[in-house]
Amino acid sequence: MRSSLLGILAAFASVLLAIALEEAHFLSFLKISALILILGGTAGATFASYRIEEFAIMAFHLREALFPKKEFSLTDLFLDFAERARKNGLLSLEDRLSSVPDAFLRKGIQLIVDGTDPRAVEEILFEAAEGLEEKEIRSAKILETAGGFSPTIGIIGTVLGLVGVLENLGAGTRALGEGIATAFIATFYGISFANLLYFPLANRIKSWARVRSNRRQAMIRGIISLQTGDNRRILAERMAPFLEETR
Repeated sequence: MRSSLLGILAAFASVLLAIALEEAHFLSFLKISALILILGGTAGATFASYRIEEFAIMAFHLREALFPKKEFSLTDLFLDFAERARKNGLLSLEDRLSSVPDAFLRKGIQLIVDGTDPRAVEEILFEAAEGLEEKEIRSAKILETAGGFSPTIGIIGTVLGLVGVLENLGAGTRALGEGIATAFIATFYGISFANLLYFPLANRIKSWARVRSNRRQAMIRGIISLQTGDNRRILAERMAPFLEETR
């Protein structure tokens, strides 16, 4: 979370510093009409591309990616499960279901407690994992879509501004220069929001999604190991490759 927010702040700060070093006036870059066009136009075009439900999911995923919860140790949890299953059988794991903090993991444990065929357990969990990952990646694509629209909306704003300039060619050189500068502010906003905000946030969700996907793969391996009765060392070895990136 810190790296994402600090990175975005650093990116915008570098733009402001560049403006200061060029000895330009900050107020020259503050155009409310251009901001309304870029933010409103980008939001509208993006909303038109997806369903409302997908935006709600995206907002949830973005919050989770920026402010991730502290993860519990999967290895320790599964080693505890393995010890319980060895002593009292798989049915004894049902008593722990209510304390398992992850819905995907609860689903997997419930399947093996219910005596589901091992191949069916594997297929069900892999399909569920793919579905969850697809939703997470789709959330990132929504922000990427916004990042694609933003510069284009900026060009529209610039064209509108230039039309206004051309209509007032007789206003004098100074007014003409100010009008052209104002027209290009929309493009500046469009490119800045796309590359300093939308795309970085999309990449953050993708990075978070990869970690979540790896944890789910580790859960699947652990659940299968529990069902097949693997010893603690084999169980940990099967899970380890998918947990290396989450440490």
